[in-house]
Amino acid sequence: MKRFLTILITVVFFIIVIVIGLKNQQLVTLNYLIAQNELRLSTLLAIVFSMGFSMAIFIASYFYLALKMKAHQLRKLTVKQRRELNDLRANIEKD
Repeated sequence: MKRFLTILITVVFFIIVIVIGLKNQQLVTLNYLIAQNELRLSTLLAIVFSMGFSMAIFIASYFYLALKMKAHQLRKLTVKQRRELNDLRANIEKD
């Protein structure tokens, strides 16, 4: 359910951005360090939005992978500690 709501909010956000972009058809001058370009405002908004969205996905993926790696390390540690605990219990029962 949580994933569905996240996808729904993302889709609604994309639709809002598209509607705002379609209403802005003015020409905007974009100055680079060595060049200049004229773009429609809707195109500029789409470029900036997609760059921001891709950066957010990249950062979220980084933290997701870091958490996955940490969880894997903790699972390995838990298995090792369970083996040691079982060995200790077995040694106590033998004595």
